[in-house]
This record gives sequence, C-alpha cells and structure tokens, in this order.
Amino acid sequence: MNTIQQHPASIDIAIVEDDAGIRRSYEGLINLTPGLRCVGSYPTCEDALDDLEEHQPHVLLMDIGLPGMSGIEGTREIKTRWPSIDILMQTVYDDDERIFDSICAGASGYVLKNVEPGQLIQAIREIRDGAPMSAAIARRVLGMMRAHRSTPAEHLSPPTNLSPREMDILQSLVEGLSYKRIAEKHFISIHTVHAHIKKIYEKLQVNSKSAAVSKALKSKLF
Repeated sequence: MNTIQQHPASIDIAIVEDDAGIRRSYEGLINLTPGLRCVGSYPTCEDALDDLEEHQPHVLLMDIGLPGMSGIEGTREIKTRWPSIDILMQTVYDDDERIFDSICAGASGYVLKNVEPGQLIQAIREIRDGAPMSAAIARRVLGMMRAHRSTPAEHLSPPTNLSPREMDILQSLVEGLSYKRIAEKHFISIHTVHAHIKKIYEKLQVNSKSAAVSKALKSKLF
C-alpha cells in the first residue's frame, strides 16, 4: 500500500503504473492541479486492490501493460467490486483491439501516455462530467463494431424494452457525449437525462456508464 494524503479536493485520483518515474510525474501533475488530488499510487493492480477497500478514488489512472495482473484484467475486477470508480486507461499502444477490450472491461476512457499534461487533466475532468469515453475513442470503437457485424451478437437478458428516447440517450452515451451535451442535443434538462439513464441502467441490468456502453456495444444495439 502507498496511500497519499493531501488536502480535500473535488476529484480524488489513484494511479496504477509500474514505472516509478512516470508514477511520480503523474502524482506531481495531479497534486499541482487545482481541484484534483492524488490519494493512492501503486505499481501493480494487486497492490491497488489491497488498498481500494479503504481508499476508493473517483478516478483511477490505469496502465494497460503491468506485471502480474494486466490493466484490462484489473479494470474488470475493480469495476466488479467498485462500479462507481471511473477508470482511465493509459498505454503506449494505439490500436482498436486494446481500446475495445478496455472499454468492454469497464474502462471509462482511454488515453495514450504521450498526451500533453493538459490533455490528461482534460480527460479526467471529462470522465467526471459524465462522458464514458472521448468522442474520438467512441468513433473508433463504433467503427470497429460496425466493421465486424458478421460476428454473432450477445443477447441481452432480459429483453431491454428501451423506449425510443432511452435508445437515443444510450446512443449519445456510446458516442461519448457528456450529460450536459446530451441535454443540449435532445433539448431536455440534465435532471431528465439522469432520470432516463437511471431507467436505462435498470433495463440493461448495469450500474455504471461504462457498463451500459459496453453492453450496448457487445450487443450491437447500434
């Protein structure tokens, strides 16, 4: 365990990264950014899992290539135990399969390690604003799914029975829109967006944005 205590802030962030130098640079960037604080820093998923029982962040920066349990495996385990944690995957790799596997495991977003510090902070804030993934990542994942339409789809059970409006809201989530952008797109209030999303969760039998997006993609609803 390597828990870091800082002054209260609006977004608590933990890091899973096996490179100590990169891990320290993320810690410094986060703690120097107003409204953010680093509450945990771990070299492996196993270390993080031991500590998350008592110290759950809002956002977890997760390296995809880790010793022992991989970032994708760790994401799946963390989202099973603590579905409210938003996981932002980081990697040197840039390919559709890893992106898709990460999102299906429950990741809320995906960025490359060579992004500018400002872009990383923006990605963290966008996740907390309600966007399950960036619009660019959403387009890539949707493109890959549509290119593999011959693959048998998973079937939702029980039937979703989503209303036309709920399908519109779910598609907007899949496209990477934040709650605010969904409200603007459909000319409704953010409160109404939350109400629709709550019903979508119930019908899809999920409890997070990323799980709803993952189920929609794997079930090929769009």
